Amino acid sequence: MVILGVDIGTSKVAAVLLDSEGTLCGVSSLLHEADMHSPAGHAEQDPSRLFEAVVHSVQALPAEIRRTVAAVGITGQMHGVVLADASGHPVSPLITWQDLRCEQAGFLRELQQRTGYTLNSGFGCATLAHLAAQGQLPKLAKTSGTIGDWLVARLCGRSRCVTDPTNAASWGLFDLAALRWDMQAVQAAEITAELLPEVVPCSSNAGYLSEAMAQGLGVPAGIPVAAALGDNQASLLATLTQPDVELGLTLGTGGQLSAVMQAGWKMAQPGAEARFEYRPYVGGRYVAVASALCGGSAWQWMAGSVENWLETLDVKGPTREELYARMDELGLRAAGRLEVRPHFRGERYDSSLRGSITGIGIDDFTLGNLARGLARGIVENLANMLPQEVLKGRTRVVGSGNALRRSRLLRAMATEVLGADLVMSDHQEEAACGAAKNALIMLQRKSICNR
Repeated sequence: MVILGVDIGTSKVAAVLLDSEGTLCGVSSLLHEADMHSPAGHAEQDPSRLFEAVVHSVQALPAEIRRTVAAVGITGQMHGVVLADASGHPVSPLITWQDLRCEQAGFLRELQQRTGYTLNSGFGCATLAHLAAQGQLPKLAKTSGTIGDWLVARLCGRSRCVTDPTNAASWGLFDLAALRWDMQAVQAAEITAELLPEVVPCSSNAGYLSEAMAQGLGVPAGIPVAAALGDNQASLLATLTQPDVELGLTLGTGGQLSAVMQAGWKMAQPGAEARFEYRPYVGGRYVAVASALCGGSAWQWMAGSVENWLETLDVKGPTREELYARMDELGLRAAGRLEVRPHFRGERYDSSLRGSITGIGIDDFTLGNLARGLARGIVENLANMLPQEVLKGRTRVVGSGNALRRSRLLRAMATEVLGADLVMSDHQEEAACGAAKNALIMLQRKSICNR
């Protein structure tokens, strides 16, 4: 049995073919270049370009294996929202998780007071509330969803989006305990309730692949398509084999440290000052997640700063890859303890935060000490966001993301800070593989129900 998994990321699209044993039978990815020229503070992508990238990525997979696909799983960037008409055609851009329009003129603060929810700009419900308040909701809009929700609807020929709790929770105004929209908060936000997608359980069958979509993708028509899964949860599903004792650490552009809570754990909303969030997970579980806006991008910042200094001095420096290798080498040998706080873009819980370097003495402001301090600070920033009781008893860290894969120093600091063995995920395109595994769970559940 072969499953097709698709991930629509912020910068690229990936597609995989995974068999029922978890073996990768094909992988493809490409940059989608869907970013649109938008006003300052807006972050928008073209849904049509994203869809084209999905088709091209799937078509690049081995054709003979595609013809045996039994189900489709979808994941993608969470938080963002796209609106569609009664035929499922997009009538808005995808307004992504990076969008900042809700921070204008104190709108977000006032929305939080009205709803009682801690919302961030770029969250789907915050964006919908802002569009409604500005009179900018498209007149033809009849439904909305994450980009993954919208893709599922299009693949199945659905007129309305459905969403699972992993995506719905990323929009805010979602009751995490009851796993449904908080309609009182939705009303307070002045969002038209009919625009919100219907919430269905994780790993649900959202519909069946239409004939037209099947022909374009080169896979069988009529196969089931699972409701889209959030990309954070999809990555965890693909990489964690013992979730009760493992942590998931991802360092890409940003950073995430995730801990799946034990089965039977009772959901309790974190306080208003919490720097982390609980998210729904497959199998009726929850995951505690700390998210930093600067993860791998903080590492890029340091390399870029060194390059800028050398250029200013008219000194020819090493290539970027050589510089990264040198930062690793010097940082692994360094003994200093500079403290670096990599809040260069602020944080979701406090957008006013900025980075800092402390503990500088007269002799210790060296490239090696700075590299070590930054690498440690990237991991410490995430660890400090999660409650200690969540981290307790975690004996292994499963790492993913290009920044962590490429840097020995980041991996060493992860082991040092988290006090657990680090193993790197052997999956390529973890989120797409997790989407495929989610679809496999759907098939297994359907098989059990049909016995």
